[in-house]
Amino acid sequence: MPEPITSRRLTPRGVATAALIGTAIEWYDFFVYATTAIIVFNQLFFPSDSPLTSMLLAFSTLGVGFLARPLGGVLFAHFGDRAGRKKTLVTSLILMGTATVLVGCLPTYDQIGATAAVALVALRFVQGLAVGGEYGGAVLLAVENAPQGKKVRYGSFPQFGSPVGILASAFVISMFQMLPEHDYLSWGWRIPFLLSIILLVVGLVVRAKIDESEEFTRTKESIAATASASRVPVVELLARHWKAVFLGVGITLTAHGAYVTVSFLPAYSTVAYDMPSSIVATTLIFASIGGIATLAAIVRTLDNKDRDRTIARGGLIFAVSTPLLFLATQQFGEIGLIVGVTAGYMAIMPYYASLSSALADLFPVEVKYTGISVCYQISSVLAGGLLPIALSAATRYVESWVPAAVAAATTGAVTLIAGTISKRTHPQSELPAAAPPKTTIEG
Repeated sequence: MPEPITSRRLTPRGVATAALIGTAIEWYDFFVYATTAIIVFNQLFFPSDSPLTSMLLAFSTLGVGFLARPLGGVLFAHFGDRAGRKKTLVTSLILMGTATVLVGCLPTYDQIGATAAVALVALRFVQGLAVGGEYGGAVLLAVENAPQGKKVRYGSFPQFGSPVGILASAFVISMFQMLPEHDYLSWGWRIPFLLSIILLVVGLVVRAKIDESEEFTRTKESIAATASASRVPVVELLARHWKAVFLGVGITLTAHGAYVTVSFLPAYSTVAYDMPSSIVATTLIFASIGGIATLAAIVRTLDNKDRDRTIARGGLIFAVSTPLLFLATQQFGEIGLIVGVTAGYMAIMPYYASLSSALADLFPVEVKYTGISVCYQISSVLAGGLLPIALSAATRYVESWVPAAVAAATTGAVTLIAGTISKRTHPQSELPAAAPPKTTIEG
């Protein structure tokens, strides 16, 4: 792990903002790939006589990044729980930025054949490793530095990173899509990837100013004094806190199932309903603006809400709304797609904002990074990795949106069940200075 640059102490809000900025940069990189895969990579890296087959092959590569995320989560969390959150976050940012820039430099299928696709998938795997180590550390920076009674509010800051990253990537891509099609396919698509080098420098400067939280420092010193540090945090997590892991995976499934609506549905629409490729970026711009606005409107009220009930309600909303989004797109075309995806994304923002602090409170501090990362990334494999690959295969043969809608709705139903169980296990939600924090669930 690289040594951090000398830092100065930030306020809790400053730490949460720094976590947001770093997370937004990593999600920009992640979504630049996702969006470009749908509108460009199918032509340049996976050419086929069938446009649907090319699109599905390109979309299935998104699953590679999700499959790599648990490995990255465990790897970075291991060092994050033992050495500190800051070093791991700096490393993950460097890894993500480097992989993204290299994607922008890749030769295409016409230039080097199938090797181009292999290299593309390999770099997507590296992106998955990097983003796998990002979420847990960013959440902990915000939550562990939060004032008493404001963990949900401050823990929601990193959650802005996803819609901000979507917005930035979609906006940049849409700007270069204004080029003539030949120029865009020749070189224009590469620029959003190459711009990541600037964001990488900005992110490193911001994260250099962050110190470890007092909570982590005290716990680390106490563990060292008693010589009881877990050599392998993931082993302790699975041995002692496996029930919490099951709950954590369940409540996070909807966060990853949402990729079916924000990524798969727009891509599917360009082929199934002959919509222009620009509709993908347009839909993401509207959805991310709606998501950011919703988060900003509710962020100050989050600590007064029943967190588990909010999460369960989010799963229910997603389960019910997903089939309706696909149906609206089929019936009303581009307007149905944009309005449906935007409304659906906004509707689950309260769930999304409450998720990070709920995960953080499931585990003790000595395995907190590992616990959050394992839960978040296992669910990313199930709902974000295996799901796109399975949908690509199923849709190719069924030629219908029904498998995607049913699969996504199922993830919402699981979150509803997990949130309800969590509520019954820990009936008190964290309210300002009134209710005690959740106790840790142990096996």
